[in-house]
Amino acid sequence: MFRIGEFSKLCGLSADTLYHYEKLKILVPKTVDKFTSYRYYDASQLVTVNKILALKDAGFSLEEIADVLNKGISVPMLIEMLENKAVLLETTLSNEYNRLERLHTNIFLIKNGGIAQMNEISIKKVEPILVASVRKVFAKKGFDENLEKMWPTVNEYIDKKGVKRTIPCLMLYHSGWWNLEQWNVMYDEQNLDVEVAEPVTKPFEGNGEVNVYELPRVEKMACIVHNGPFSTISKTCDTLFEWMKQNNYLADGPIREIYHKGEWATNNPDEYITEMQIPIK
Repeated sequence: MFRIGEFSKLCGLSADTLYHYEKLKILVPKTVDKFTSYRYYDASQLVTVNKILALKDAGFSLEEIADVLNKGISVPMLIEMLENKAVLLETTLSNEYNRLERLHTNIFLIKNGGIAQMNEISIKKVEPILVASVRKVFAKKGFDENLEKMWPTVNEYIDKKGVKRTIPCLMLYHSGWWNLEQWNVMYDEQNLDVEVAEPVTKPFEGNGEVNVYELPRVEKMACIVHNGPFSTISKTCDTLFEWMKQNNYLADGPIREIYHKGEWATNNPDEYITEMQIPIK
């Protein structure tokens, strides 16, 4: 038998907590000396302590724990109760994780000035966006091959650093497919200068290949949204470029391609949503 101080050290609960549990009839001493009022606990009651801690950690209130223990629920029934709590907790965590994802996405959209109307050109202000990115110059014929390496490179490094990335991801064309030199857009007939970027929730150190920085604020960003597969995006881009020509705008930075909805969200390319952006002056 152990006096309350000794039992407190064994089970890791303070004497005050043991007194409180006694009042709630959660953990009652085996015996109480009628002359000294000393409380004595038995080693077997450590199992009860383990049950209390498990139930408490599972989210049961002390009143609920008292009810469970006083009813003398069997070990299999207790395990079933805890497993049900585990399922409920997993569901709650999943819902909260999805809520967090939506929150980060909404933060991005606010920074991004919202999404333009489908196939309509708008001018909006875009706030700074923290990204981790990989930039590379390569031959146009090696586009798919290079991107298949660049995206995993940046994502694996973000995961290695334990940082949260958010959606949507984006690409920046510092020199692109389109011969737009007359609109101040860099162009190379053979090569592309491309940057793949993942928005992240906090800054961290890059490694030379992966850069972490803020995309700058853009006061005037011309935007158009394309709905459909990437193979048909050139027509939407032509609409944006023709609008720039008619309104005498010049590009004032790299073209951004933002993937609001892609293969991670749907198996139907016709449902893809891609936003094209060009800083203008």
